[in-house]
Amino acid sequence: MQVLLTRGRGFSLLEMIIVVVLLGIVGAAIGGFILPAVRAYQAQGQRAALVDAGESALRRLARDVRISLPNSLRITNTGSGFALEMVPTADGARYCTTGVADCSSGNVLTIGSSDNQFDVLGCFQNASFTGSPAGYRLVIGDSSGQFYSAAGTSAVATPTSTTISLSIFPGTGGTPTQCGTASATANSYNRYRLTLTAGQTFPNASSRQRVFVVQSSALPVSYICDTTAQTLTRYSGYTVQATQPTTAAAIGAATTAVVATSLTACSLTSTTTDVQSTGLLTLTLGLTRAGETVQLMHQVQLDNSL
Repeated sequence: MQVLLTRGRGFSLLEMIIVVVLLGIVGAAIGGFILPAVRAYQAQGQRAALVDAGESALRRLARDVRISLPNSLRITNTGSGFALEMVPTADGARYCTTGVADCSSGNVLTIGSSDNQFDVLGCFQNASFTGSPAGYRLVIGDSSGQFYSAAGTSAVATPTSTTISLSIFPGTGGTPTQCGTASATANSYNRYRLTLTAGQTFPNASSRQRVFVVQSSALPVSYICDTTAQTLTRYSGYTVQATQPTTAAAIGAATTAVVATSLTACSLTSTTTDVQSTGLLTLTLGLTRAGETVQLMHQVQLDNSL
């Protein structure tokens, strides 16, 4: 029997070089389609993160603006951005005046002379403003940012030394007696009565009979955009100043929170000086990170009416 032996044959160097070259060509061709898609996906994710960060910052700022005391916005455009200051409100209602139904002479607010007790129409919504709250102040008739004058001791606001007590008037009807429930008096509902430990002379009436409640520990609030530091920072709970502070050093001790980073541009414009009853605040933020840039604009309607 004859056995045929066949010698195994491997790849030659030339064949291996050809295969490597072909694989390189195929890989380059495939990479030409895949890499742009991967890079586009990464860029899209980076832009989405920037948009989310910018919108979150704008929404946070807008919430403070919407609850701010009318005419309390102070705006300064700086070389590296802007400074925005405001007085946030904790609650509000309409006070009793002569001629308003269900408001007798004994429970109306007297404007221009000392008064230490008056009723509001309806109920306060903030649950913390009940009983005998400490650290709250009333503001009425602030037509031009008077709250800031004399370090916040203007007559448009009760001083911090004045305690505000709440009671329910007439306090009859259902049990337990609650604000907003029907009283025993026909066509009448229980409402809040405010009593001040010291008489207050509010110099200006409110065209809409509005009384605002502010909390001393939570005001004022400032937002400072600094494109040099690339940050938007919120400051709160610092001392009221007659002149708007536009830097962290001028604000002094305060509760701080960085609202946004990677800021390369920011601007703020307002129509508050041109519109009597309402205004419009326009904010623009530009954010840049890892070579991607987005620019966002947000507008907030202001209620400047008293």
